[in-house]
Amino acid sequence: MAIHKGAVLLKFCAIFILTLFAFEGKAYAQVSGSMTLVSDYSYRGISLSDGQAVPQLNLVYDSPDGWYAGAFGSKVRVYSWTSDGEQILLYSGLSRRLGLASGMIWEAGVTGSLFPNATSLNYGEIFTGIMMDNLSARIYYSPDYIGLSMKSLYLEANADYALHERIDVFSHIGWLTYPDAKAGQVANNRLDARIGFGVNFSSWKLQLAYGTTKQRHTYSAVRYQSPARSNLVFSASYLF
Repeated sequence: MAIHKGAVLLKFCAIFILTLFAFEGKAYAQVSGSMTLVSDYSYRGISLSDGQAVPQLNLVYDSPDGWYAGAFGSKVRVYSWTSDGEQILLYSGLSRRLGLASGMIWEAGVTGSLFPNATSLNYGEIFTGIMMDNLSARIYYSPDYIGLSMKSLYLEANADYALHERIDVFSHIGWLTYPDAKAGQVANNRLDARIGFGVNFSSWKLQLAYGTTKQRHTYSAVRYQSPARSNLVFSASYLF
């Protein structure tokens, strides 16, 4: 049943994003994106690149009335693969300002994560969150989380502050939990945190971040060496 619910959510996400692109007028399209090379692709505290450098591509569409949609792609390395594969993350949502003077923005949407070389890891999520100035928080729910066939909740908070016109600092903290996990299952709660700074040069953005992860046991579906890991990650992005 969990697999069925996850597949339905993935299909809904894909249809929703395609419909949004089809019905929004081309004159109003606002498309942006980035190409990135990152020294280690850390996803919710787990290295999906086995500690290796990988290229990434992100495309985002924003409509004037608050709808947005995007696609993110990255090279990944999963335990059962003999060569590099890919992750394709589709997402779409709606954002609305909460009152003209409050400065707070509410959002909700759906995501679908696809692994063409390991379809058993495919999963979908719904999310909601709030943003204000340089702060944001989200909560994600999946009926069939990546490779575990279990329900999951992921809570995250992010902050970004400009020190200078070209320099900013940022931080992230996330908490992954499995509300229906039973004793003995490899699905322990996990905390991940990251802090770093970025430098902007015209269309380029360079970032250096220190990240740490705390968990009691190794995640069974994806290869990474330690249930508690810390590392420095460098990334270079071209924005367009």
